[in-house]
Formats: sequence, structure tokens, C-alpha cells
Amino acid sequence: MTLPSKQHAYWLDASEALQLPTLRGDVSCDVVIIGGGIAGLSAAYKLKKAGLKVVVLEKHTIASGTTGGTTGKVTTQHGLIYAELSKRFGHTLTQQYATRSQQAFNDIRALVTRENIACDWHIADNYVYTAEQKTVAKLQHEAAVAGALGLPASFVTTGALPFAIQGAVKFAGQAYFNAAKYVRALADIVDGNGSFVFENSEAIKIDENQLCRVKTAHGTVTATTLIVATKVPAAPLIGRFTYAGYEYPVTSYIVAGKYSGKLDGMYISPDKSHYSLLPIDTADGRLLLVGGESHLPGIKRSLPNQQKLAEYAQKHFGITEILYRWKAMDYLAYDSLPLIGKLYPWSKHAYVVGGFKKWGLNLSMVAANILAEAIANNDPRGLELFSPHRLSAPASIPKAIVKYFK
Repeated sequence: MTLPSKQHAYWLDASEALQLPTLRGDVSCDVVIIGGGIAGLSAAYKLKKAGLKVVVLEKHTIASGTTGGTTGKVTTQHGLIYAELSKRFGHTLTQQYATRSQQAFNDIRALVTRENIACDWHIADNYVYTAEQKTVAKLQHEAAVAGALGLPASFVTTGALPFAIQGAVKFAGQAYFNAAKYVRALADIVDGNGSFVFENSEAIKIDENQLCRVKTAHGTVTATTLIVATKVPAAPLIGRFTYAGYEYPVTSYIVAGKYSGKLDGMYISPDKSHYSLLPIDTADGRLLLVGGESHLPGIKRSLPNQQKLAEYAQKHFGITEILYRWKAMDYLAYDSLPLIGKLYPWSKHAYVVGGFKKWGLNLSMVAANILAEAIANNDPRGLELFSPHRLSAPASIPKAIVKYFK
């Protein structure tokens, strides 16, 4: 199949850019946030609602990074995470993860309604499916663990996919949306009344002393608190080396083609022969998004990977024309938990969020809630749950090597 000549995400094509100003001069605030994606703007929204003045610094334009290249799925079903967490960390932590994730989903849904955000919000069931009999027991166990945690999980053996499956874990009542529209709406809400959102304003240096200072090419932000909601900046240089031991980057791909089928719902599979699927209705007709072919950055070229996705879409769904192709880079913590907490072990006023394992549309609000509790309400208990400096993250490096580094 012929692919588009340029990489471009459907979500960004369907969302109007904001054209916000570049930071010029010096600004003071309560909280400065580096990163204008869903993690940074979710935290900014929560903190501003709590009465704090915030400044958001985005290197490029709002939602133009990983947020604009997502699958669009907002779900508490993060692959087969709950059985894994229960086995490795026990019931208490797993229950907290599930409760936080469900609260975040509810918060996003309520926020979309309360702020009247036009972001193409749709309710849909989410499925982790397999076509391999050897994987059935694993899915059945996941459904049982997730259901016992109070999540809307069940194991099913039939579905709407146009090929045979052996079973699936179904999470009822999940959702998908245009994350670029959503985040740009949050930026519009945050900007104003003493708070600011700046585009094309890369953080080139950060300092944390009695006050936090973030320097850009044309100005400086001074704040009581700092949040890094993107990859950790190079200055101080120790940051890059520290976080290389906690998380690692993975590049994934999506193609979107015209689709005339009746498939509904959202799908993802652990099978090597199957991919992530999302049918969406647009103003110009129906599209099917097919995602996968993840790998470490720099190892494979993008076009062959996207060609595989296109051929899969043609074989299983009769798609003959690909309208969009794009890629995104996600950071994954080695032990599968997100990184939400102090930027460095000695930090008093600087925080970081990340390592969302490709489920950032949900976990970004988990991070925003935890940071709002800690910063606005002086309640640090949530920070202990996902501390970036936990010992289990670097201890889990061999497990990640088996999957991505072999």
C-alpha cells in the first residue's frame, strides 16, 4: 500500500492550534511547569483551580509532542497491568493504582462536561484480546484481579473483530477523545488572570534553591515550585543520567485509513501478530487507527514499520487507502509504575511526572491529582506511591531488557 509522504497525526490535523506567545522577559508565579502536553496542562489546570498562579513553558506548540500522537484511548485498562502489579507489589499498591486510575478517568470525564470542551469524547468498551490459546489463562487471571479491585472488568470469548479470537479482557464504559483538542482547551482555560501558557519557550536551565528558576532563551520564570512534565532537561546534567536508570524511551507508530466496517470499541493485543485498533467517526467519514511496531528509538526506520501496520489493516479490515501515518515517543518506567514525585531525592520544591507506559491520557490526571494534593493541600501521601526514586525501578531493568533490548 502507498503511504502518505509525510508523518502527520490525525488528531493534530483535526485540532486548531492556539498560537500562544513566546516568553519574553521575567515572570513570577507559584508553580512553573515545563511541558505543554496533557501531563503539564492537567497539572496546571488542577493547580490553578486550587487558587495558585501557574506558568507553563512549552518547547514547541501545545500538544504537538507525544500528546498529539497518542491512540486517543482514555482507559483504566493499561494492558495486563493489574495481575503484574499484584504479583510484584502486593494488593495494597495495586488497589491504590486502580483507585487512582478510576478517579482520574472520572475526573477527565467530569472536566470535559464541566468546561464544555469539544474534544470528540466518545464512550466505548476497551478490550485486550488474544488469538492464541496459550494466552487465555493469563487474560482470565487479569480479568479476575481487575474485577476484584472494583474495575469494570470481565473475560469474554466473543467479540466484533473480523477474525477469530480465543478471548479478551473487557473493560466496560471506557472512552476515547482528541487529546490535542482537549489539551489546547485546557491551555486556553489556564492562560489568564495571572497565569500564563507560553509556546516556543524551551527551558534551557533550571535551578532549585529557596526559589525555583527556569531560564529560556528570552526570559526567566521564578516560582515557589517547579514541575517537569516532559523529559528531564539536560541542565543540571545529572538529570539525564539519573533518569536513564528509571525509564527508557520507546517509539511507536500509527496509521489511519478509510474504513467502512461496523467495528466499535477499542482493542489492543499482547500477540506479536496483532495490534492496537480504534475505529473513529470523523467529519470526513470513518477511520480505523492501527498502532504498534514499538521499538527503541534509532534502531529501525519508520516506513517499514508503518507499512506492516498498513498491510495488516488491508488484510483484516479491507482498508485500501491510508490517509495518515505518524509516530510518537513514550517513556516507560522499568518497573511499569509511573514516575510521580520529587525531581531528585533531595528536592524540596521540584517535581517530575512521566514514565506512563503509553497510558498517559489516563495517568496524566493521576499525576495531576497527586501533585495538586501535595502542592496545594500539603498532602504528600500520593508522592510516596509512585516516587521516581524507588528501588524497584532500576532493579527491574533486566525485565525490560528481555522485551526491548534483546
